[in-house]
Amino acid sequence: KFQLDPYSRCMFAFCNRRRTLIKILQWDGSGFWILMKRLDRDAFHWPDTPDELRQVTLKEMHWLCDGLSLDQKDAFEEHHPKIVV
Repeated sequence: KFQLDPYSRCMFAFCNRRRTLIKILQWDGSGFWILMKRLDRDAFHWPDTPDELRQVTLKEMHWLCDGLSLDQKDAFEEHHPKIVV
């Protein structure tokens, strides 16, 4: 549906309707890993519609798994220096 390649090195995250469960799917070259986290109480901050599909950084994925919103206004912006030889 989203025209994405599950065999890429990307991680794909999915959430249930109640937003109490996250599953992360990743291909490692020889098979798939499935990671799962279920909350005892509360819910994950998850986009409301499939139209809000977005690419996130590993830091943002950690925020999500920690129960935080993807939009942390006080977080430092990531900068990756380029190495020139």
